[in-house]
Amino acid sequence: MDDCPDSIKQAYYTGNSMRGMFEPGDMLILTKIPFELLECGDVVAVFDRTPFYVHRIIDRTRQQAVTMGDNNDRPDISILSGKSRFLLVEGVIPVGTTTGFVIPVEGGYLGMRQFRRQQRIRRTIRLILRIMREIRWMGCFRIPAKRETRFRDGTIQWSFGRIPVAARNPSGKTKYLSVWKRLFFRIPNVQRHN
Repeated sequence: MDDCPDSIKQAYYTGNSMRGMFEPGDMLILTKIPFELLECGDVVAVFDRTPFYVHRIIDRTRQQAVTMGDNNDRPDISILSGKSRFLLVEGVIPVGTTTGFVIPVEGGYLGMRQFRRQQRIRRTIRLILRIMREIRWMGCFRIPAKRETRFRDGTIQWSFGRIPVAARNPSGKTKYLSVWKRLFFRIPNVQRHN
């Protein structure tokens, strides 16, 4: 703690591990704090290795603390201890605002709630993407959009009953009309007519 640079009171955030909480270019307000006063949920800037990083404390014992980025899948390999070089992130000045506008950074219980919420969102997104990949690659289970309508300008539209599914413009570019229609419907593989 004593060899942590005293001159650092502010730092600019870069990276993705805490995105949502901080955006690249945000100015972080840093302050010294003894290791004993750190709690689970606090956000710290760690200077033990290069590049420096900003992560949240997710587990703590008397001698050490485990850190992890809100958007990461796993905790950090390096363990924070009383001998580590770190500063507490006390506030943030969002990019593009004046220096007088400081948003306090929640730590402790509220910080852990925020961390758990972000992790739930990440798990949900991963699950949805996995389901979408599975459905997309199971093309045999997608419903064929058989009804074809040709327009005078050369555009072709495929429908399932009265539901428009996809369209091909005169230059040959095919576009589904929504992500969900891409998942549940398939269009026939038709060669472009000149």
